[in-house]
Amino acid sequence: MDKLESRIRMYITRYMNSDKFGGKVFVIHGNDTREFMDLSEARNAALSLPGVSIIIAVPKKDEADETFIRFVRLLRES
Repeated sequence: MDKLESRIRMYITRYMNSDKFGGKVFVIHGNDTREFMDLSEARNAALSLPGVSIIIAVPKKDEADETFIRFVRLLRES
């Protein structure tokens, strides 16, 4: 379980940047990362893959509020 948690933390730290990836959705399956602009397409792709997939939906810059920004900052510091 710790390994999965570590990988999720790593991917969130890598992709949760509203300036760079705002509005995009990432599906991570094993070592493969796919990028989508639509959440429903990403969800369908993740559900079609066997095993565990991680879906990260990055908010657009204007959608990211102070709470979200603090969460990401704390995650990166830990």
